[in-house]
Amino acid sequence: MDIKRRNIQYSKPCPVYLLASFGCATTILSEVLCYPLEYIKIKLQMNGTQGCPKYKNLKSIIAETTSIKQYYRALNAQMLKIIPYSTTRIFAYEFIRTAFTGDIVETTYKRKLSCASSAYAIALLTGNMGDIMKIRLINNQELTLIQAIQQSYNKTGFAGFFRGYWLNLITITLIQAVEISLFEKFKRFFIKNFTQGNNTIGIDAIASLITGVSSGILTAPLDGFKCRYMNQLIDQQTYWQTFINVIKDEGLLALYKGTLPYCIKISIGFTLTFVLYEQFKRQII
Repeated sequence: MDIKRRNIQYSKPCPVYLLASFGCATTILSEVLCYPLEYIKIKLQMNGTQGCPKYKNLKSIIAETTSIKQYYRALNAQMLKIIPYSTTRIFAYEFIRTAFTGDIVETTYKRKLSCASSAYAIALLTGNMGDIMKIRLINNQELTLIQAIQQSYNKTGFAGFFRGYWLNLITITLIQAVEISLFEKFKRFFIKNFTQGNNTIGIDAIASLITGVSSGILTAPLDGFKCRYMNQLIDQQTYWQTFINVIKDEGLLALYKGTLPYCIKISIGFTLTFVLYEQFKRQII
C-alpha cells in the first residue's frame, strides 16, 4: 500500500495479545487510582436532578463521603466496562491499523483517527453497559450491580444496555481527535526547546498531561450530557428532549458540572496509561 508521507517507520511483528493484555492492565491500574475522581465527577454531573442530592459544591460532596470505600462505589461496574472494552479496543485497533497500513508505525492523522474511532466503536459494544450501570449505581446507593442490570433489562430490554452509545462514541472520538492532534505537537515543542532533540519519558509524560487537560476541557459538556442521558431508566426521551430539559431546568452551565474532576482524571489517566503502554511497546517493537 502506497502512503505518501515522509520518514516512514516500520514495526517488528508483535503478538497482539501482549499489547491487549498490557493495555488492559495499564488501563485497570489507571482506573483504580483515578476512580475517586470518577465518583466525584458523576456526583457533580448529576447534581440538582431528580432523585439526586443537591450539593452546594465539591466540598459538600467530600464532606458527606464518610469512608474511602464510598469513593469506590460501582467500581465493579466500571471493571465490567473496562476489562472487555480496553482489550477489545486494542485488538480491534491493531487489526484495523494493519489492514490499512500494514507494518507501518507512523501514518497520517486521518488514518490514525479513523482506525481509533472504528476500534472504539467496536469496543463500546462490550463496554457501554458497564458505563450505564456505573452511573446508576453511583446515583442509587441501594442498588447492587445485579439488581441494576435486572432493572434495566426489565424496563427497556437488551437495547437498554446500549443507551447513550452514540454519545459515548462521539465523546471518545473527540477526545482521540484532540489527543492525536495535540500530543505530537506538544511533544515536538518540548523536544525542540528543552531537550536539544532528545525524547525522554519525562517529555512523554508532560506532553500527555497537557494533552489530557486540553481534551478534558473540550469534551466535558458532552460527557456531562452523556451522564444525564444514561441515567434515565425509561427509554422515552430522545437526545434532543433530554438536552432541552437540562438547559430549560438548570441552564447551559449544567453541562459543565464536574469539569474539574473530569479534566484531572483524563489528564492523569491518559498520562499514566500512555507512558506505561508506550514504554512497553518500545521494549518489544
